[in-house]
Amino acid sequence: MRALVTGGAGFIGSHIVRGLLASGHEVRVIDNLSTGRLANLDEVIEEIELYELDIRDADGLRAPLVGCDAVIHLAALPSVPRSIADPSASHETNATGTLNVLRAARDAEVGRVVSASSSSIYGAAQGLPKREGMRPLPISPYAVSKLAAESYCQSFYEVYGLETVALRYFNVFGPRQDPNSEYAAVIPKFIRAFRLGEAPVIFGDGQQSRDFTYVDNVVAANLAALSTAGIGGRVYNIACGAGITLNEIAARLREALAADVEPTHGPDRVGDVRHSLADISAARTDLGYEPEVGLEDGIRRTVAHYLDLGPMVGPASAPGPRLKLVEPRGGSGRKHRTRNYLITGGAGFIGSHLTEALVKRDESATVTILDDLSTGSFENVAHLVDGDRVRFVRGSATDAALVDDLMRAAGQCIHLASAVGVQMIVNEPLETLMRSVRGSNVIMHAATRNGVRVLFSSTSEVYGKQSHRLLSEDDDLIFGSPSKGRWTYAIAKSFGEALIHGYGRQRGVDATIVRLFNCVGPRQTGTYGMVLPRFVRQALANENLTVYGDGKQTRCFTHVNDTVAALLALSDCDGACSRTFNVGTPNLISIHELARRVIIRSGSDSGITLVPYEEAYPTGFEELGTRVPDTTALRELTGWEARFSIDDAIDDVIAHERARLALAASLESAAGTGA
Repeated sequence: MRALVTGGAGFIGSHIVRGLLASGHEVRVIDNLSTGRLANLDEVIEEIELYELDIRDADGLRAPLVGCDAVIHLAALPSVPRSIADPSASHETNATGTLNVLRAARDAEVGRVVSASSSSIYGAAQGLPKREGMRPLPISPYAVSKLAAESYCQSFYEVYGLETVALRYFNVFGPRQDPNSEYAAVIPKFIRAFRLGEAPVIFGDGQQSRDFTYVDNVVAANLAALSTAGIGGRVYNIACGAGITLNEIAARLREALAADVEPTHGPDRVGDVRHSLADISAARTDLGYEPEVGLEDGIRRTVAHYLDLGPMVGPASAPGPRLKLVEPRGGSGRKHRTRNYLITGGAGFIGSHLTEALVKRDESATVTILDDLSTGSFENVAHLVDGDRVRFVRGSATDAALVDDLMRAAGQCIHLASAVGVQMIVNEPLETLMRSVRGSNVIMHAATRNGVRVLFSSTSEVYGKQSHRLLSEDDDLIFGSPSKGRWTYAIAKSFGEALIHGYGRQRGVDATIVRLFNCVGPRQTGTYGMVLPRFVRQALANENLTVYGDGKQTRCFTHVNDTVAALLALSDCDGACSRTFNVGTPNLISIHELARRVIIRSGSDSGITLVPYEEAYPTGFEELGTRVPDTTALRELTGWEARFSIDDAIDDVIAHERARLALAASLESAAGTGA
């Protein structure tokens, strides 16, 4: 089953995501990260599809729902006090947001939606324990918004036949619950205060009681609600069925933490319910639900989690945004230059090296990586992603709502996302063309709206059949027939360049175009025809190196470190705006000679096999002539010079591939021995 979890980066959501994965399900996550945190998903980020998206964006919800069998809807703006301070925000997220999720689920023909509700909807209803059949009497705007969400669920079941199940959570607690927000729940807030040696504040006399529920019980309830037949349109209390006063809970936490301070008491809070206790008999009967983790065990596990995090510092406050938003210049609509970067395609070969360089050179820089992982790999950036300085968003540059949202926090966008490799271009010409064109337009439109500078990655491919001399940026671009797939990529990239110039002339966007010449280095994949990693892998396997054609065709290869240095120099330079720059070296080498050097430098016993083009590519494939870049413009503006040779690149790729093979062998050996 493929399940979508809204709010999946939050406290409860991150636990449910792990529960779904452990049960063998595929998982997609939606979260706008307003209260959720990417760090909550660190351990499972490579196992999920992640969309940084707000459920108030009705149009944006459509794509993530396609192909999903079920939805667990947790995304909400929590907290009674928050809702009292801003009732409109609570309604828009909790009520209207739920309506958006239900509509998208209905349109995508999702089988079931399990929606998170709240015990707060019982409000002033008299009598304990609280039973699902009681008439709700909500007090706070939060409770009203949650009751509205429940009503929408019931309506969609009755009117549209969408199977919905609402689970009313009672005071959920456990690891990863945020203790720092001014709207923090009582248990993490008390733990934080005790650990800081501060007196926790109990509002009122402390005799109000709650049915505290450990998060693992909630996970079990959601999994049961997904799989149990015949419960469409139903509502269930999810709790432990046991009450405890706030005074008692404070005493138990004080004892568990060996704290020296005593709680203090403040005034009653408006909107708070006096007593809350659940009847969970319906969930037991219909779902087979049983709270396996009781209060004592839950407290022990929760306290252990916070102790493992190390010392707590500073006063409690709402966490600030990960990426600092900057004020626009007066009237211009553009942002001050900042060290906040958005890198599309950032998990790819060049993007991962660029992210490393940005983080290394500037401790104040923050980087958001946007990548759909169609050709990139999270492994390339896993060592960098921390959710604070570097965060990863899995998504497409063609997703307008997502890109616009990410662009709001960016000072610069380096647009690298693109189809790569001759083989992919020839095999998938339509996809190559449309992905490149749509993505570039979305990027430039969002940059216009948000005043962001753009560095656009183009390619030497745009020169087409130009090959008679040093190629300068003002040379004409000469393509072959559009009917031949060989030119699809060049046409798409040249259209992208024209688009950049158009946005610059008509809408004043600051943009720079870089034409990259045969960038090579570690992490480059040979899957789509990149010649150097393919040669190295063949050599290390002692296979003959496959050279297409006669091998006399020549290239100017550029080490990725030199490419990254050029990108950084241009991103720092105001004089680069509205201009185009070649990035490459003038040192030609034939493909046959490249193969020979790989064999020598790797110590391989491989030979070289020539394969005619007609066997490697479809009929009509055209090989390129000699392309040598003129980098005068780049050198004069930035002082850039290439520092690495083709032999340096060969050696670095060999070292990288050997390390990759050694790791794979080690893992295979460990698996074989059961280690």
